[in-house]
Amino acid sequence: MTTNKLSTLADPARSAIRRLHQDETGQGMTEYVIILVAIAVVCIAIAVSFGGKIKGLFETADGEIDNVDSNL
Repeated sequence: MTTNKLSTLADPARSAIRRLHQDETGQGMTEYVIILVAIAVVCIAIAVSFGGKIKGLFETADGEIDNVDSNL
């Protein structure tokens, strides 16, 4: 009699586990998140490596604009 009760409880659990294993609705979203994180990491790496050069270019441009303004 206890085996019947256990099998009665185990069948819905097996069915639920089987449905979860076969359900792939979140897989596409997970792949998009992984791609977005990879792109963000690349953008941050580029910003860190070229940040000083870009800052220097903007400072040079700012100085040239100030120079032109003072000559007018």
